[in-house]
Amino acid sequence: MTPVFKDYLAKNDINGYLTALHQEADNGDAGSLRILLYLAVMVSEVEDAVDYVTKLMDLDDDYAFEVWPHMSDAINELNEDLGTCDDDEKYKYALGAKFKIVYNLVDLAYEKAHPDYKSPTRLFGDKTVIMQRAYCDHVGKQVYPTFDPSIKVQPSAPEESVKGWYSLYRRSDCSANQESIYNDAIPYAEQGDPDAMLVVGYLLSHGIRTQYDYPRVDILLENKERALPFLQAAADYGLVDAYWETAAILFGRKDAESEALGWKYVEKGAEENEKECLRCLFDHYEGKDDAKAFGYLERLSEAWNTHEYTLKLARWCEEGRGCEKNEKKAFELAEYVWSHSSASPYDSSQEDSVDLLCRYLRNGIGCEPDDERAGRIYRDFRDDEDRMYELLTR
Repeated sequence: MTPVFKDYLAKNDINGYLTALHQEADNGDAGSLRILLYLAVMVSEVEDAVDYVTKLMDLDDDYAFEVWPHMSDAINELNEDLGTCDDDEKYKYALGAKFKIVYNLVDLAYEKAHPDYKSPTRLFGDKTVIMQRAYCDHVGKQVYPTFDPSIKVQPSAPEESVKGWYSLYRRSDCSANQESIYNDAIPYAEQGDPDAMLVVGYLLSHGIRTQYDYPRVDILLENKERALPFLQAAADYGLVDAYWETAAILFGRKDAESEALGWKYVEKGAEENEKECLRCLFDHYEGKDDAKAFGYLERLSEAWNTHEYTLKLARWCEEGRGCEKNEKKAFELAEYVWSHSSASPYDSSQEDSVDLLCRYLRNGIGCEPDDERAGRIYRDFRDDEDRMYELLTR
């Protein structure tokens, strides 16, 4: 009997559903084999697809006899086009693309001719992409784009796609969106679009894991070496966000040549005020050449989206570290962070700025001593913190 997808979805047991499909397929269930055939075709697992359709024909399944001639023609056409192909991955990728085209055409025609037939393309609803990646995970397969080093890097993706990619691809709360973005961007990345290369490279480098669908499937495992050529091509094109991502992978190789190249990308990124590149250079020079480190720290305090480096800059100005001592500037920086931050369990910058500002006020560092104001600032902060605690513990 073919497992009912909705029953397993209600239990958040996608892997259990896939396991049941394989068990029933082994027992000769045509419905399970049809679903597995669909999944295998959609993720370009061509050997599995041929295996499933062959098993269906052994069961005298009329659907398989409709599909197989078209799949067989696709194999023959590809063999004629490629001749002898030593690149197994290239062959499977090309055949997988042909299988998708013929499968969709046959499936649509079969559904029109058989009113009782329910196509697997509509079985999973909005979980289709999750199911495809779950299948890849279940059979130990990852879908990767192919990088062509000879391709010319130039924009080709629609502007609306690029805007969508950039608004979502780094957000940690949208793995389903990242999954869709990854699939959407791959064709453009393979054509040489730099924005698509950046997005695909980033997601390849960091991996994708579902957040809200259980079990939490690793829909794309981290693979930095596969990511590198895409990120490096985007960086060479001049995309600022690609500089640090490229450098980080090169540093991870831990050899002199890669490290030297990594620093070149870091320096390029710093020229564009890319915050991770600035942070890298600050960390590198801190304690070795504080004057250089101070210059990067000033730029970091403006580029970073938290106040961590602004407060660090205040302390360096107070101490005269890497610069002339400037207590007035230190006070102004601490006051700025205090007035532009809020009590939050996720950000300690206001608490740190309150401690620093109150010390400056009590000791007259960069300002006239003012114990009364220091006490008021400290009491107000504690009141805000208590209110925040109440909200979080209701």
